[in-house]
Amino acid sequence: MPLVVCMCISWIFCSGQDIHYSQFFNSPLNVNPGLTGMFNGDTRIHGNYRRQWQNVPVDYLSMDVGVDFKIRKENKQNFIGAGMLINYDRAGDVDVSLTALNGFLAYTLFINDNHLISPALNLSYSQRRHESFSATTSNQWDGIKFNPTIPAEFIGEDSQSYFDVGFGLNYRWQKSYRTHLDLGVGAYHLISPTDRFRSNATYTSQRPVRLSFSAMLTARVANKLDFIFNGLYAKQDVYNEKVVNGQVKVYMSKANDKALYLGAGYRFGDAWYPMVALEIGRWYGSFSYDYNISDFDVATDGRGGPELSLRYIIAKIPQGDYKPCLIY
Repeated sequence: MPLVVCMCISWIFCSGQDIHYSQFFNSPLNVNPGLTGMFNGDTRIHGNYRRQWQNVPVDYLSMDVGVDFKIRKENKQNFIGAGMLINYDRAGDVDVSLTALNGFLAYTLFINDNHLISPALNLSYSQRRHESFSATTSNQWDGIKFNPTIPAEFIGEDSQSYFDVGFGLNYRWQKSYRTHLDLGVGAYHLISPTDRFRSNATYTSQRPVRLSFSAMLTARVANKLDFIFNGLYAKQDVYNEKVVNGQVKVYMSKANDKALYLGAGYRFGDAWYPMVALEIGRWYGSFSYDYNISDFDVATDGRGGPELSLRYIIAKIPQGDYKPCLIY
C-alpha cells in the first residue's frame, strides 16, 4: 500500500475529530447535553449544513438534524428536557463517513426564577463507513502502468459500529426574556470507543474524549436592539478549538416577532466568518462563510466554505415580552 494511503488512513481513522461548526451555538446539543430543552418554547427543531474546503481534493461535509422538547408537570417549574440528534460527517477520497444517532436527557432545576442548573446525559450509537472500491493501492501497478482491473489491497471492513456515552452540565442566569447567560461544560466519548476498520490492526483507533466549555450571552441594550456573544473552547486529544462570535439583533416589528441578525466570528488560528440571520415568528435561518487564514490557505486560496442553519420553535403561548415565565 502506498505511503500516502497509509498516512491518510492513519490520520483519518486514528485521530478523527468530532463534527464542528462555526455557528456552534446553532447546534447546541453538539456543544453541551445540558442545553437540551434550554430555550424559550416547548419544542425546538433544527438542522445545520457545512461544506468545508470544497475547492481542494479532501473536502468535508457535515450536517445534523435534531429535535428537543420539554416534559413538565402543571404548576411545576422544574422540567425534563429530552431530545434526539442525527449527525453526519464525510471526508476524503474514499468517503470516510460517520453517522451518529444521539439521545439526550436533561433535568432543569430552578434554584430561583433567575438561576437554573441542568445536568444531562447523552447516549449514542455511531457507525463509521468508507467506500473501499474508491481506493487505489500499490499492487495495482503492473510494472508499466496503473491497472484498475487488479483488485486493490484490503484496507479494512466497510463499516464499524459502537455505542457511546456523554455528560453535560449547564448553568443559566436569566434576568428577562431578552437577557440571559448560559455557561456549560460538555464531555463526549467518555468510554473512548474503538472504531478501527481492521480487527487485527496493530494501531490504536479510539474516539478521544472531547471536552467543551461554552458561554452564550444575550443582552438587551435598547428597545429594538440586543447584543449576542458566543464563545467555545473544545479539546479532543491533542486538538483544540477556540471560537468566538458576536452579533447584534435588530427587531423589525412592533411585536418583536421579526428580527435581523448581523455578526461575525473568529476561529483562532484558522478562519474568520461573517454571518447574517433572519427570524420571522418561530422560524430562524442563518448563513455564514468561512475565510481561511491558516497556513492551509495555500491550498484553499482563503475559501473555507459555507454554513447554513435552520430552526423552528413550537410554543403553546405567543412570543413577546409579556410571557408569564422567563423560560416557559
